Amino acid sequence: MKTQTKVEKEKLRLLKYSPLAEKYGCSVGYVRMVLLGERVSDSVRAQKILRDAVDMLEILERETKVTL
Repeated sequence: MKTQTKVEKEKLRLLKYSPLAEKYGCSVGYVRMVLLGERVSDSVRAQKILRDAVDMLEILERETKVTL
């Protein structure tokens, strides 16, 4: 990926692209291309998609302690 934030391809399998596409009013293909680095991500929309994807991965990977 040719952006400042690198998202590993194996981690991308955890994400669903359609919610990001719906949120930003673009196609699932566009989101996929941005996250895989197949499209230049210097637009505001692409940067927001990358930022949200990183945030989503952090949530999915963090250890959550459940106490009752």
